[in-house]
Amino acid sequence: MKIVFDSGVLITFSETCFLGLFEDLKKELGEFIITNSVLDESVLRAKKIMRFKLSGIRIEEKINFNVFNIFKGSKELDEVTKKILELTNNMFYINNRPLKIIQLGEAECLALLGLTNANYLAVDERTTRMLIEQPHGLLKILKRKNNTNKISFDENKYIKFKELIGNVNAIRSVDLLAFAYKKKLLKDLYLNKENIKASLYAFKFRGCSVSFEEINEFVDNL
Repeated sequence: MKIVFDSGVLITFSETCFLGLFEDLKKELGEFIITNSVLDESVLRAKKIMRFKLSGIRIEEKINFNVFNIFKGSKELDEVTKKILELTNNMFYINNRPLKIIQLGEAECLALLGLTNANYLAVDERTTRMLIEQPHGLLKILKRKNNTNKISFDENKYIKFKELIGNVNAIRSVDLLAFAYKKKLLKDLYLNKENIKASLYAFKFRGCSVSFEEINEFVDNL
């Protein structure tokens, strides 16, 4: 199995002190891949800001230990990234104006999915996750967010987008932590359901898109 990681997941794990889990998760799940943009955001730029420096140092250590493989830039990656930016940011229209829904770093991760035949994109951000799995659900959210029903969705652009990224799904930080719990990869302290619930709450408040109802469901099913 191959998983491409967005920077948000790495930062969530780092800031909640669960980053060490990735060594055991890799043994269970397969290859972990990041792009140069993710390296730049989660390590290089983070280390220049004292508030985020410790997180960047922690992530860099895992990269140096080959827990994450960096996909070196290529002309093909640049070309596919550009196509994905054009498709996704011209897929939803409001009053005949395109809605910009993803940034360059996210587009690069999406492009890498198809180029590496990855199985999953690890991403905490809701828009990118729903774009992959539930575009019509994303359309409803965009209508609600913009307080209008006059938002259109270009199905043909979505089909072309899916052809570029392949048959993949999204996975969040909370999904990875729940998997670690079920595989007994966590320290004994976190095998207590109340403590794992607290950990899932911490992930939510670090930026992982998960509802309180989902967290309760996670805990009930553990």
